[in-house]
Amino acid sequence: MGDTKERITTQGGLYMITAEMIHQLRLELWNLTYTQWKTQILFTVQWWSLVVLVAISYAIWWVIVDKQRLSQILLFGSFVAVGRIVMDIIASNIGLWSYNIRETPFIPTPFLHDFTLTPLALMAVHQYCHSWKKFLIWTTITVGIISFVFFPLLTIFHFLTLYKWNLIYSFVLVMGIAFLARFVLLGILKIEQNYKHAKDLFKQENFKLAPAMKPLDKEYERQDE
Repeated sequence: MGDTKERITTQGGLYMITAEMIHQLRLELWNLTYTQWKTQILFTVQWWSLVVLVAISYAIWWVIVDKQRLSQILLFGSFVAVGRIVMDIIASNIGLWSYNIRETPFIPTPFLHDFTLTPLALMAVHQYCHSWKKFLIWTTITVGIISFVFFPLLTIFHFLTLYKWNLIYSFVLVMGIAFLARFVLLGILKIEQNYKHAKDLFKQENFKLAPAMKPLDKEYERQDE
């Protein structure tokens, strides 16, 4: 900490935080994080369990996913993943929680929580729930299991440490992310449907206005005879 203060310039008796200082601290943090991950986490039983869990989750999802609606379901899952990783970045940076076991040395670690568990589960809900009522019920159940069963298990087995965070906050935020993702997706699909309908009508009108060439050609042939 003393070295850090030496790198801070003073102005009017107050410490001035510079971009160079923040950069150096980030380098120091990265060195510590990478060293810990390489020497204490990589290839441990806990690390392999995360890797296997991610692989199994994607394998199960690929079996059950509706391949005919794959692009739509993936778009919904992408919205959920983006919202989840934004939530993770903010919370990790301000110290609300930390990952003790990480698949990669990066913080936050995105694969299990942001790219796997939450989006895959909610994509399955979106696939099977065509009405908002069913979506509400099953999203509540799914997010409740993730927030109040799976996350506590991660903390018990020291994969995750919560600091100034309540699991109810996770439940509310992920529910909001799921509903916003579905709302945006349905809005996009509606726009596409309206545009396609207008385009089809335009083609039909142009077809009706097109001149009938064959009868004219026959009339010219009769005149030539």
